[in-house]
Amino acid sequence: MTPFVFDTLSASKQLREAGMAEGVAEAVVSVFQHASAMPDISHLATKADLDALSVATKADLEALSVATKADVAQLATKTDLAELRGEFSAKLLQQTWMMIGGITALVTMVNVTLKIFG
Repeated sequence: MTPFVFDTLSASKQLREAGMAEGVAEAVVSVFQHASAMPDISHLATKADLDALSVATKADLEALSVATKADVAQLATKTDLAELRGEFSAKLLQQTWMMIGGITALVTMVNVTLKIFG
């Protein structure tokens, strides 16, 4: 924003010539001088900016809602968890028996080795 140049002396003179008292003329000129020194507010958001942002935010929220619903639809159900629990238990039992068998075989080999070389 271009600074506004205000000739206070000329303005005061014109007001006095128009019949205004000197003190009142100077007060009016002072008010205009302060008004011309207002900060640049052209960078502030307008109602149109806020409305556009509101529309964009609503669209983002709707997209997030759709994505969340899609994610929730892919979550495991109680039935899925029960099936997984059953599969896990079966595999754990199988591995336990394999370890018992491996340990038994190892103990047997150690006993045979001790009998042969012992």
